[in-house]
Amino acid sequence: MRVWMVRHGESENNLAKLWTGWMDVPLTPAGEEQAKIAGALMEGVKFDRVFASDLMRAKRTAEVAIPGCQYEASEQLREVNVGTLAGRATDCMTDEERAAVLRDGYGIFGGETREEFRRRVTDFMKRLEALNDCENVAVFSHSGFLSTVLSIVLELPRVADCVYCKNCATAVFEYLPERGWRLYSWINVT
Repeated sequence: MRVWMVRHGESENNLAKLWTGWMDVPLTPAGEEQAKIAGALMEGVKFDRVFASDLMRAKRTAEVAIPGCQYEASEQLREVNVGTLAGRATDCMTDEERAAVLRDGYGIFGGETREEFRRRVTDFMKRLEALNDCENVAVFSHSGFLSTVLSIVLELPRVADCVYCKNCATAVFEYLPERGWRLYSWINVT
């Protein structure tokens, strides 16, 4: 099975350089264009299933990238919960807070810890593994989710610091029951 994972297009909070997490914000016009570009990468692929985060920026990216698709919206695909950072400037943390987030996640802000988020991502990957009747699956989600999948597949503790996940980055993973997960391709579309 091939799993096409797509980060959502540019959102209003991305443009304003604000923490977003579980805030429900729309795409910008540039985000809509990025979704069209991601869609062009998937043109001609017949998807057996399509999943999207239940947040509007991911759902809209799915709708633009694969016009007319029927997707299953899921809270499980949401970005990491950043707690009280949501809506604040991305440069608002102190050095001590930044170090704590890198080490343990967003629990100090009332959000998800690194362990909680990784467990949520792993649970979704197990859900995908159970889809034994699918050749191609599309998943529309968020940067943190996509980076965490990549770190699990590559068996690295954290890849977000060394892999740039641009808006509408499109990663294709393969899952074979006898071999497990592997990265097939990674494309930053813009």
